Amino acid sequence: MPSYLVTGANRGIGLGISKELLKSPENFVVAAVRNLNSESIKELQSQYSQDRFAVIKIDYSDYSSIEKAAEEAAKILPNGLDYLISNAGISLQESASFETIDLKVFEEELRVNTIAPVEVIRSFLPLVRKGTAKKIALVTTIISSLGLAPNMATLAISYGATKAALNMLARKWGAVLYQEGITTVTVHPGWVDTDLGSTIKDYWAQHKPDLKPITVQQSAEDTLRVIKDAKLEENIRLYNHTGAELPW
Repeated sequence: MPSYLVTGANRGIGLGISKELLKSPENFVVAAVRNLNSESIKELQSQYSQDRFAVIKIDYSDYSSIEKAAEEAAKILPNGLDYLISNAGISLQESASFETIDLKVFEEELRVNTIAPVEVIRSFLPLVRKGTAKKIALVTTIISSLGLAPNMATLAISYGATKAALNMLARKWGAVLYQEGITTVTVHPGWVDTDLGSTIKDYWAQHKPDLKPITVQQSAEDTLRVIKDAKLEENIRLYNHTGAELPW
């Protein structure tokens, strides 16, 4: 039974990925969430038994919770973890200009989007090493692309910077993990119709009016396909949810 751990699994893309995975009776899913009592998680717990679905607490703004979550996951997954999907993240000032970015808020975005995933990977790495698939997936964004940055110069500046830093960490660490047979995947899940996605709708309406958001289900299906299809390679790539390669 393939095992998956999804962070930020109580809403948005993380919830969509968890629901999509649970459709297959072969999968065991661990939802890592900040709020154990969220209605979405309670609903999943009512639908799936403990031999298919488990929940652990993890808070990307509290690094100590990450190590505790890994210890709890180790008890749930004695045979290791096949897929670690780091999805949780925040974007707190999408419309801020370079002159108006709140630096304290920027620091918090860096803590959650860039630094916390480092702790997530190293805390769960022993479990991934024991797993069969040995895949680590980081949900990032097209806004993090340095190559495409001039085309989206004013969109979610601080958020894009934190994810660009995450991409660099992934590309460097991915080359190291490659030596162990561990696959690292970075994927843009698309512009998705979520609470977070809705905050940038005005930007796209002005700059690319023909672009429409995709559904959470479509994003989840596409993202999981990219993760599953990704091959072990030293020079990892940045993928769109469609499977197309994006420029770093």
